[in-house]
Amino acid sequence: MDSIKIRALLTAVSLGSLTSAAESLGYTQSGMTHMMNALEDELGVKLLLRSKSGVTLSDAGRKLLPQMKCFLDAADVLYTSAENLHDKGLDVLRLGTYNSVARNWLPTVLYKYRDLCPDTDVQIYIGGMQDIYEKLKNDELDCAFTSCNKTFTTGVRYIPLRHDPLLAVLPGSYDTKAESFPLSDFKGTEFIMPAYGFENDIIPVFGQCVENIADRVQRINYDDAALVSMVEHKLGVTILSELVMQGMHANVLCLPLEPSAYRHLGIALNEKKVKNKDIMTFIRCAQQTITDFYSDYPGCVTEQGCK
Repeated sequence: MDSIKIRALLTAVSLGSLTSAAESLGYTQSGMTHMMNALEDELGVKLLLRSKSGVTLSDAGRKLLPQMKCFLDAADVLYTSAENLHDKGLDVLRLGTYNSVARNWLPTVLYKYRDLCPDTDVQIYIGGMQDIYEKLKNDELDCAFTSCNKTFTTGVRYIPLRHDPLLAVLPGSYDTKAESFPLSDFKGTEFIMPAYGFENDIIPVFGQCVENIADRVQRINYDDAALVSMVEHKLGVTILSELVMQGMHANVLCLPLEPSAYRHLGIALNEKKVKNKDIMTFIRCAQQTITDFYSDYPGCVTEQGCK
């Protein structure tokens, strides 16, 4: 049972007419009649006496009138309390993120956010693309830094932040004087495929057929630093992003891909959370941080959508 039907019934009784109540509440005549029939069926009693002159409460309706008014009062208190909680904001913001974002962007974003929302704690989950999207849709996270991927964005609002260039990561002794790395040069290499969902950013670069480019593809579950160490020790080559490689101190060579390619980083959130003021404040802090970091550097995005 919901309060809408009871409120409509009491409006009809007050106005003396289903037609007048329908006009007042913005319903069609048939919709109003259907609601009243559904309410009577649900309660198992006839609530209204209907005639050409209008509607009045039946004996059962008059006896139930005090309880119906109490029901509406309780519903109003519930909605008001829920609205107050919404206005109060979050006690804890549950944030998903990649390791690279946590290292390079997140400290500055959190510093800005704490100044604006000092009473909101931030609970951080570090994971990969697929599990982050799953946790968003299951309401285990409020928002998340993640890549845009149309496979996972159904029912999710995605706000773009930056096109993060993808780089070929090669051993430091790799023999090349080129300033970029053609995709065709992966032919004959041993390619190390990053884990934690990064493959979803890389596979489209190869046209969905990595095995046709490299002689052997290893799929590993190492973190970014361990993967880079494997490349440093000449155990293979890989593709990582500029943000992943930022701050990495290893004897490796990083070259832009040819043709150029990117992962599209942004913030994703469940559509149900788009009006939450604390989440939107966090997103504004992230947008300002990225603008400050990359104001004179290519790769920033301002357009909406999932590329």
